[in-house]
Amino acid sequence: MRRLLPVALGLLVASCAAAVSAPAPTPNPDFDSRRAPGEDGGMPSPSASAFASPAPPQTPRASLAVLGNTVASAQADFDCDGRADRLEFITGINAARQAPKAIARLVLATGAVHELALDAVDDSSSLIGTADVNGDRCDDAIVSVGHGASTTWTSFLVYDRGELRRVEENGKPVMFLFGGSVRHGNAVECRQEKDASEIVARGISDFASDLQWDTVEDVHRWSTRSQLVLWSTTRAVIAVSVPNAMPPDQDRYWGLSCGSVKLAG
Repeated sequence: MRRLLPVALGLLVASCAAAVSAPAPTPNPDFDSRRAPGEDGGMPSPSASAFASPAPPQTPRASLAVLGNTVASAQADFDCDGRADRLEFITGINAARQAPKAIARLVLATGAVHELALDAVDDSSSLIGTADVNGDRCDDAIVSVGHGASTTWTSFLVYDRGELRRVEENGKPVMFLFGGSVRHGNAVECRQEKDASEIVARGISDFASDLQWDTVEDVHRWSTRSQLVLWSTTRAVIAVSVPNAMPPDQDRYWGLSCGSVKLAG
């Protein structure tokens, strides 16, 4: 019995030590307050997944394009890989609830498909043509998004950062007009000025006087492949010697000119 006493005493001490709970670790505010990369400009962590639960798997969204009718299409090199891609415009998507008015569907030569919902598009003539509108040497789409009594409302679709996008300015889709009447006109020109690609929007009218035309020219420059910024605005007056005479170079104020796409007003 005397020989077993030290052993039993040792086992009792060990079991008591194991039963004592370890103190809770002190929170590290530097670690707990860190967020995923890019949030609040903080230092990116080695892996964003270390601070976020894995996202549940998502079911692929079915294409709405199969529910409509293809009203226009074009083949051009939208991603600058030297191969022809196909851009289609699908309208009449009535079978889907809350469906957009139209879908632009880009099928790249690689087989990748990109779709863009369009809430505004001219059903009868959605595609005006293709040209390099932003100076990146890739083809882009010039589209009609509506029309007035005498003008056509246009916009641009470009392939940028792996997506088909409608060109925006100040966070809103752009829209430019061309055409007009005998008293007013609008025009759109894509041009290269020195080292900058520009979209020039012009307006003209003789409402103020029968012997002059008042003009305004807005120059928009590209900040990215799909973003425009207003660069300058210029106003001028064109005098005419005969009341209500048309100004020279009417296409400059009534037409559309982007690459090989040239339309008179």
